[in-house]
Amino acid sequence: MAAFLDASRGTWLNRRSIHHLDHQDDEAADSNLVIEPFNADDPVVIKVCDSLEVDPARAAGGGRFWWESNLKKGVRNDDYAAVIVDVPESDDPRKGFLLRDVGYVEKQAVISTYTFADDGVLTITTRYDTNVGTERCWFVSDQVRMRVSSVQCLNGVSMTTYCTELRCPKDDDIRTIAERARAIADTNPSQTIG
Repeated sequence: MAAFLDASRGTWLNRRSIHHLDHQDDEAADSNLVIEPFNADDPVVIKVCDSLEVDPARAAGGGRFWWESNLKKGVRNDDYAAVIVDVPESDDPRKGFLLRDVGYVEKQAVISTYTFADDGVLTITTRYDTNVGTERCWFVSDQVRMRVSSVQCLNGVSMTTYCTELRCPKDDDIRTIAERARAIADTNPSQTIG
């Protein structure tokens, strides 16, 4: 999980499509997903572990997540944020528990299970009081992630979500690319587009 979170570090353009099976309604939206991994010594580990009555010594770090507008850079809202703490199984690091300070479907602290398949696909299962959520996430490349999820409620209403996530370049990377392009244009004026 630590390697998966580290590979996920940064800002991603999240393009998602949501399908509500109960009323055949579809939604599509874009947002930014910001992921910041942290180590086991981060103070939030004790806070989240204590809230779910889990021994913090079992934690191996985790990550902070923010969903934010891709039109308003740097605007973070705690209503669209979550913290997960990784508690891997001692005998198999491809399995474990994710402790989440606020659930995605029900706004309460929750424990999910996770497994990594041989092909690297991460499956997270979360059981809430009134529904079960399953999410799968994998990397297509270093710059592209895919996520699919479903929520099944006790009354039979369910929802599916499909996301394509594209890594956003950092401002320094964009400046470097622009400088290289200018240097090429300066040395090859005939190659410029006009």
